[in-house]
Amino acid sequence: MMDNKTNLQVPAAEKSVKNASTSPIKVPSAQLKTPAKQPQTASATGNPRNKTALKPGHSLMDWIRLGNSGVDLTGVGGKVRPVSHAELAQHNKPGDTWMAIRGKVYNVSGYLDFHPGGADELMRGAGKDATKLFDEVHAWVNYESLLAKCFVGPLRNTATLNLSASNSSGSMPPPTSTFLKPPSPATPPGGSAKPVVGESSGTPKVMSASSVVSSSSEESTSRIIPIVPRFDWIQKTAEVTFIFYTRALCNPAIVIEFINNLEFIVRFFLEGNVLHRYKFQVANNVQWPCTVRQSLEAGKVEIVFNKLLPGLWTIFGQMEHERKENYEMELNEYDVATRIEITHDSCALLLRPKNNSILQVTPIGHHLTVTGNVGGEFLTRSYTPVPGNAIPTECPATFVPLLVKAYPTGGLSQHISKPVPLATSLQLSQPSGNFSLAKIKYHNRIALLAAGSGLTPMLALLNYLLDRSSNKMESISLVYFNKTEADIWCRELLDNLCEKDARLTVRHYLSDTEPPSPRNVVVILPGKDQTELPTTTNPTKRDEEEEQSNQEAAKKTTTSSSSSNVTSTAEPTKPVPKSVAVAPLERGRISLDIARQLTNVDSPLHATYVCLCGPKPFNELSCQYLEQAGHNMGHVHSFQG
Repeated sequence: MMDNKTNLQVPAAEKSVKNASTSPIKVPSAQLKTPAKQPQTASATGNPRNKTALKPGHSLMDWIRLGNSGVDLTGVGGKVRPVSHAELAQHNKPGDTWMAIRGKVYNVSGYLDFHPGGADELMRGAGKDATKLFDEVHAWVNYESLLAKCFVGPLRNTATLNLSASNSSGSMPPPTSTFLKPPSPATPPGGSAKPVVGESSGTPKVMSASSVVSSSSEESTSRIIPIVPRFDWIQKTAEVTFIFYTRALCNPAIVIEFINNLEFIVRFFLEGNVLHRYKFQVANNVQWPCTVRQSLEAGKVEIVFNKLLPGLWTIFGQMEHERKENYEMELNEYDVATRIEITHDSCALLLRPKNNSILQVTPIGHHLTVTGNVGGEFLTRSYTPVPGNAIPTECPATFVPLLVKAYPTGGLSQHISKPVPLATSLQLSQPSGNFSLAKIKYHNRIALLAAGSGLTPMLALLNYLLDRSSNKMESISLVYFNKTEADIWCRELLDNLCEKDARLTVRHYLSDTEPPSPRNVVVILPGKDQTELPTTTNPTKRDEEEEQSNQEAAKKTTTSSSSSNVTSTAEPTKPVPKSVAVAPLERGRISLDIARQLTNVDSPLHATYVCLCGPKPFNELSCQYLEQAGHNMGHVHSFQG
């Protein structure tokens, strides 16, 4: 049975943690979730990029509640049917608004007033295929889940052939020359994609690499063939393991809900907005929480439960499987259990699920939405969970670790990062995103460009790339942009990774007008004493104070004339570390010069694939410079949120 005692997360003793807060809320026994009643209040978005204030009662939670109310949001009785381009074009007015995204037609009439960007922005895609427009604005949004109740049907292209007018004999006309041409080969990692233009106006154009990202035909094939997880189970005397085989590099989102010691539910969220739900009723009692182990390269997921009573089972029990497409967005309630200050305006948070009965695994490069009630308004913002090693304290399996920057005008970020009282009753969605590990399968020189809080998706990606066994990495370059040195996140973690693995290079660029401290640019080499380090010109006041302190300490020491050993009558000083890999600090911003270093094959930063994440202007400028430097834009992924 679950422990009813208070599970406070006190920072580990061996880690230096300051300004930490923990929640005094007790964790009750696991039970079936009951959605909490929410008042009908005003709504807005916590994303500063979205400036439109929503009407009262039009928050994300209100939209989900409306979709679950049984109201027909499709306008066609809920019966899925194909839609032609001509029919789609007729629904282009407020109150009668259809749009197509990636071949699926949605009736978004009811969603207009719920759209954080405003109804006018959504009307830009009314009555047409809005895929390109959608990708330009927010391709990372899980629209399939958000608009699941609005799905009308697939978009169909129709054509009419008048054979009698062109061929009286009744035989089919010969195929065109372009029809007989073989398909274009896949673009190699270092090559440049060239679009092929059809010979006549009736021949469709092949999309450029900027809109189609594919490293091999294998990726395209894997997207066509649906993933059907295979199940197996094994056991030891003290534990039982439930195994699911998905597909290599599948990178699924996983949510496990614990009902009681004999029942639990496993949900796999896969590409194509497909949900696989497994409900287990096991033969004997198991303990919560479980442990999830993944082999992303093999597509293997292991869910391990400890047995309440050791022993071997004859059967695992029973399992019910359900597959669902276009599943609805689900929200689970969380509280902030631990808050640790990491910079002057940022903190690490551990979010604990209500009843501690949910374990959520976020795929690499994906995010989730957090919604909170702030002064009567429901504010929503996207956050990317980070690996447990990025948090300066132990992270229980069921907790969600976040790094949050409190923006001065960010209502939600200020709310969830406040030290007292810790935020409660936050609504978290299941993970979503469009990053695929298959995109980087054939690349072993990868660059990561991050600005500020854009570091968060890079941390899990770094761990994966450093551990990848197939097509092992040759080089990983993390170029991290911040305003000041004090704004850098996870600096100790990044320095330690550099020290352990020579394939990783980290460079820090600071945009502040003050030059970085020269002492932070030095790399202490093995065997070097501090007195051998080069002195700096124009020392800062802090450097002068440290030097004066060192001189006073030196007066208290005596050196033996017969040997080089140093003895001290004062407290012994800490030994100088043998090797400290301190990433250099440079002044600057994203520039064409940095982009050229990534494309120059003779540069140590040379990369065939680039991932970037930061504010929208940073992402756009990075792509602009990469394109000017001649990088293959089909091998760029931009994380956005």
